[in-house]
Amino acid sequence: MTAALQGRTALVIGANGEIGRAVARALGVAGAQLILAGRDRSALAVTGAELDAQGIMYSIVSVDITDDDSVAGLVGYARRNGLDIAVNNAGLTHQPAPLAELSLDDIDRVLRVTLRGTLVAMRHELAALPAGGSVVNVASTAGLAGAPGMAAYVAAKHGVVGLTRTAALDYAERGIRVNAVAPGSVDSGAISRLNGEVKERIGSMAPIPRLGRPAEVAAAVTWLASPASSFTTGTVLTVDGGKGARGA
Repeated sequence: MTAALQGRTALVIGANGEIGRAVARALGVAGAQLILAGRDRSALAVTGAELDAQGIMYSIVSVDITDDDSVAGLVGYARRNGLDIAVNNAGLTHQPAPLAELSLDDIDRVLRVTLRGTLVAMRHELAALPAGGSVVNVASTAGLAGAPGMAAYVAAKHGVVGLTRTAALDYAERGIRVNAVAPGSVDSGAISRLNGEVKERIGSMAPIPRLGRPAEVAAAVTWLASPASSFTTGTVLTVDGGKGARGA
């Protein structure tokens, strides 16, 4: 994939966590010039330091994904820099609990960032992208099946999957592709902070008996963003060690 994205500009919303950082690095190695966006500028600076070490060009823009004006300003900046690729990786989760025990604050917070934030970002990105442009959303295997205790998160990620498929239909004739990746259990976020024994147990649940790596998710994102996947739109590419192949 080296240099497959040479001359293209990629916006990565949520470039501050392990998966977002890996996505930015993979797109940069493939030749893209990067716009790193997120709410936590100091965390974005950590991503930037890694890119500096590899000589990858980037800029950093703060954004509040829950604020339409903030997202509009970010995408306007990206458009002025020749936006070709948009990766939406913003999302929040919640502590596991049966639905009736989830607080409305937790439900609203997760839906506002994970679902509404992605929808608002796509709304601006799709208006800004040219023919040949690509949107890649980071969904989850929780967007493809149920997960006990995770009602708000599952609802939000199912919404992201539905948005992806519908936008793909709406924009295919305009030459814009819209896809998603659906990571399973990946060594990132809350999982990365667990002890080794617990992580090993979680990983052992997949046919490939280990946790996924952020770089493996990033490789899938990069392929979907690149010309190599030019006949692929409306697809949700699972990166889950084969766990979904078991079905229900």
